[in-house]
Amino acid sequence: MTKDALIVFLRAPDHGRVKTRLAARLGNDVALGLYLAFLEDLADLARSFVEKTFVVYDGIEENPPQAFAGMPFFKQRGADMGEKMANALADVFKMGFDRSVLIGSDLPDLPANHLHQALKKLADAPLVLGPATDGGYYLIGCRKETFSRALFSDIHWSGPTVLSETLARAYAVGLQTALIDPWPDIDTVEDLKRFYLRNAQTGRAPHTMQFLKQQEAEHGLRL
Repeated sequence: MTKDALIVFLRAPDHGRVKTRLAARLGNDVALGLYLAFLEDLADLARSFVEKTFVVYDGIEENPPQAFAGMPFFKQRGADMGEKMANALADVFKMGFDRSVLIGSDLPDLPANHLHQALKKLADAPLVLGPATDGGYYLIGCRKETFSRALFSDIHWSGPTVLSETLARAYAVGLQTALIDPWPDIDTVEDLKRFYLRNAQTGRAPHTMQFLKQQEAEHGLRL
């Protein structure tokens, strides 16, 4: 039987170190509270995933965020984002998993179907990517037997060409790539506004929506 794993890649919720672009507009306290709500929603998604979930985090603490209590975890290691992701995937494959899907922490309303869609496509394609709306990707899925560190080397990680560069790298090493439905992550206040509008009636991301509504009611937050 094929063994599948989900990797949740995140930063420990340290005050002043998370959601810095949001913090520049909303303040560090709101940014931290918002990020903690993101993690609560993401942990709910991870628990709904039928296979094994690993939390791979960057931070000083020896334990992952409380939202993920009880899940196996280890720290990120590597010189840049690409090396850190490659190491996380390689470590999970060494544990005996055949396929792995890695996502970030800025996706509180990501539908579970996107994870299942990625695993389904990994049955036929060696690489799966979930395009983000900013030119990057919010999800990458790999198979153990075709995993390549070349996919993570010399990519301009903070720019708008991450997806196109990764697709070009996959083509260069001979890996067929399947794409799943796009989904937006949340980095800016404008992203947050769109998140709020699309989830006003959906029931998704209840922790994040509750936090935003509480900030609006108690502190007059306006997006």
